[in-house]
Amino acid sequence: MSITTLAISNLGFVTFTRSSRAKYQRITVRPDKTITVTIPRGGSLSEAKQFLKSKISWIQKQLQKIDQHAQCRDMPDLDIDLKEAQINLFHQLDYFSKKHNLSYNRAGFRCQKTRWGSCSGKNNINLNVNIAFLPEELQDYVLLHELVHTKVKNHSKNFWAELDKYTEGRAKELSKKLKKYRIKLRV
Repeated sequence: MSITTLAISNLGFVTFTRSSRAKYQRITVRPDKTITVTIPRGGSLSEAKQFLKSKISWIQKQLQKIDQHAQCRDMPDLDIDLKEAQINLFHQLDYFSKKHNLSYNRAGFRCQKTRWGSCSGKNNINLNVNIAFLPEELQDYVLLHELVHTKVKNHSKNFWAELDKYTEGRAKELSKKLKKYRIKLRV
């Protein structure tokens, strides 16, 4: 495996790595903003440079996403009784369920790595324990989001229109606010 590092305008240093196992050219952008181009067997450095040039806009988007993620707010380290928070969230879920006639089968409280909540095909709702650390308006948004999934199983225009009914037309705004919070893994 041979490695070459070159300075590329608008990107900085890019590492070109030859791999005998790779079948195709590949670009990897890591969270620390290092960029690697994998050259497959039989490929040349000049072909890899051309491939890189053709993907510059994609790479810049990935770098922007990394910057945006770095600006996310970490969940606050509040001293919260998770058992009490779970009880309160389930009460609020029941309240919204009855108020909006959106019934679910059962609810669970879990440590999830990437989702604030989920709704299964059988209308079982799971909530991430980290929801307890969100501001109340975002907790309510997650609960309503999952309850609307009992009616609309995808994120189509119909879903967002339905969710808007229960969030006073603020569904997309609240979704954006939620994206500013990062899920912490709790052990």
